[in-house]
Amino acid sequence: MPFSTALPAVAIVGAAPSPELASAANLALYSAMAVFTIAMLLYTAYLAALGPVSRAGQAGERAKELVAVGADATGASSGSGGSGGVVGGADGAAAAVDADDADDAAVAGPSLRARKLAGSAYGMTCLATLVLVGSVVLRGLAVMRPPWGNMFEFATAGATAAAVAYCLLARRNRWEWLGLFVVGPVLLTLGTALLAFYTEAAELMPALKSVWLIIHVTVAILAVGVFVLGFSVGVVYLVKSRREATTPDRRTFWETLPSAASLERTAYGLNMVGFILWTFTLVAGAIWAQKAWGSYWTWDPKEVWTFVVWVVYAAYMHARATAGWEPRKAMWIAIAGFVTVVLNFAVVNVYFVGQHSYSGL
Repeated sequence: MPFSTALPAVAIVGAAPSPELASAANLALYSAMAVFTIAMLLYTAYLAALGPVSRAGQAGERAKELVAVGADATGASSGSGGSGGVVGGADGAAAAVDADDADDAAVAGPSLRARKLAGSAYGMTCLATLVLVGSVVLRGLAVMRPPWGNMFEFATAGATAAAVAYCLLARRNRWEWLGLFVVGPVLLTLGTALLAFYTEAAELMPALKSVWLIIHVTVAILAVGVFVLGFSVGVVYLVKSRREATTPDRRTFWETLPSAASLERTAYGLNMVGFILWTFTLVAGAIWAQKAWGSYWTWDPKEVWTFVVWVVYAAYMHARATAGWEPRKAMWIAIAGFVTVVLNFAVVNVYFVGQHSYSGL
């Protein structure tokens, strides 16, 4: 993509990029993707281990079978004319049901196999995240600057932020069930960064040589990382709420997840944090624009779409706090907000020429 005529691409003085460190960063990135793939498979196996029938469903089926056995015993006793057999058969079946329910209550929750899979998946996710952090650090050392000066570096850093946020929150909140819905988008982002956005290690354009690159872009990366988690939880909430509103034909792992109301509150909290960070991103970008171009707002395509993202998430926050709005309808606005984030990054940066033409493509 050609750079904006307002900011021509010229060489900058400074330390030359290190090809060796750049190669090491790429190797670490490929390694992280391999480990993330293993983690994704483990999360898939974990969710499969939670279904297709939960422990509660199994208890219900066994209870029905025992009641049927009790009814058969009752019929047999009636046929023999012994009233004591009737009482004994029914009471015995009821006692067996009560005892079985008590046993199921004692062992309620994920099976041992599911817990082991969850622990392994989480451990692999943390390992992959550490390797990914190492890749970002190596890239920064290779170019001797903050490693988010083009689309490839921003995508990698954003995926890293999402993975780190998940690892920090998953253990505390028991979010193993969310792992597949986070690792999947992270892998997709990293793959797209390598295949479509890859840029050789290079020095920064002159306009980006500013402390505001650290402030403005770092907060934007953190916001996107949190938005990824909010989007993932929001999608899970929409599916869960739909299943709670109907009676599914068969029980799956969805019935083992937190309630729809709990998921909705979690998604709202994450989106709120992301919205606050994005607000700071918008303000910091305006301040940087004034220092670089002499104007806080120039109606540049990137500025406009950054504001569009803010407006959509603000609409979600307003709808969420407004009486009469169903949480599901408000969540769809949040999903639309994440779509605008993706468009702002993957479309505006590539197909719109302006003063923010720093994609490196």
